[in-house]
Amino acid sequence: MNNNQNILYTGETGVGKSVIVKDFLLNPGEDSDLVSAFVNFSGKTTTKNLQDAFEGNLEAKRKTLLGPPGGKKMIFFIDDVNMPQLDRYGSQPPCELLRQTIDSGGFYDTKKLIFKQIKDTKFVCACAPPSGGRSPVTPRLFRHFNMIWIPDLSSVSMKTIFTSILKGFLDLNETSGLNIFADPIIKASVDIYNKTIKEFLPTPTKCHYTFNLRDLSKVVQGMLMIHLPDLENKEYLVYLWLNETFRVFRDRLINEKDREKFSVLSHEIMEGYLDMEWKLEDFKEVLFGDFEKMDSKRYLKLSDISVLIPRLDGVLELYNAENPPMSLVFFGDCIQHLTRASRILSQQRGNAMLVGVGGSGRRSMAKLASHIRGMKNFSIEIAKNYRDKEFHEDIKYLLRASSIDNIPQAFIFSDTQIVKESFLEDINNLLNSGEIPNLFPPDEKAAICDDMSKAA
Repeated sequence: MNNNQNILYTGETGVGKSVIVKDFLLNPGEDSDLVSAFVNFSGKTTTKNLQDAFEGNLEAKRKTLLGPPGGKKMIFFIDDVNMPQLDRYGSQPPCELLRQTIDSGGFYDTKKLIFKQIKDTKFVCACAPPSGGRSPVTPRLFRHFNMIWIPDLSSVSMKTIFTSILKGFLDLNETSGLNIFADPIIKASVDIYNKTIKEFLPTPTKCHYTFNLRDLSKVVQGMLMIHLPDLENKEYLVYLWLNETFRVFRDRLINEKDREKFSVLSHEIMEGYLDMEWKLEDFKEVLFGDFEKMDSKRYLKLSDISVLIPRLDGVLELYNAENPPMSLVFFGDCIQHLTRASRILSQQRGNAMLVGVGGSGRRSMAKLASHIRGMKNFSIEIAKNYRDKEFHEDIKYLLRASSIDNIPQAFIFSDTQIVKESFLEDINNLLNSGEIPNLFPPDEKAAICDDMSKAA
């Protein structure tokens, strides 16, 4: 193994490290001899997780030799390589196993007590600088890598990219004439993004106040959910933009003081860039959703709460007819939370973390929002001896149902169900790389491939 051909991508969160690497590895070209596998490190990653990833993605050539399929070269992409927590001696065991694999060309199988060599395999890693749970990694590992730093996008670059996306979308409706507002809307969005980073800093009680470029892209992604014929005029477009800005940034703020501060900031920027002389009350509670007209599922500005309540009562009746019944009373905050959850579930990679005190209705809103989206709710049932094996069986059922049976699923997982920390590691892998290493044995994998071949 030539140790100098491994690559380390680094840069701030959200600059596109993972996207760049995955785009290359997933589209290597028809004549390429490369195959790839993705591993995502987190604070709870163990050496067993990494060993499972090696053994699950490499073929056993001999008892003591692992390698890619014949005539191929394997590239492992390890994301967030500096996330594993330090052990009591100050080392990161998964990083040390990776270093041993590169140093010695393999690793020890701790069950069979033999050394397994790995051939024709290279490593590409990505990580952000140490901070926010990320630790410095030993130079003994990083000396094997060529480092590439990916700089932050400048404000000019952000404006150019997102203006092109939004203007291209608005151009599809040639008669509306709204494409001229793409530029000021994106300038206002970038300004809000930059000021939010400076004004709302993370503290011990607000540790999740970490904003990055993904948040700005979510604003534009949300605006693209609208049906173009429904964009009646500039005012409707600005309402849509404010809704997406509030959903992405304001919904993360934990108290009324911060939310009010953000609303005032948005009001000032809107007046400056979009020449809209609205009062703060005119848009503070603006909401968009796709249950304004239940039959069409179009993303529209929602009516008064008094109009929505009978409609949502009807949705609840349908839910209770098919599921264990819930007794809910709809009011302002409840409908807002339901709309927020439904909006997230309607987007690609739309995963939500609902935070609040016990009994505030997080699980109920998640169940109803997924029902509105046509998804089936799935939760694990904790029993006395519920451990990794039982959890993996539940995950297998979930993945088979959503893929082979083609039934959209919403996996609802609460903090009280974290019997073992390894559950979080498996969910982290599922969210980031789409698979849990060594979840399916080879015979089950083959059966799944047969079942999916027609659809693929």
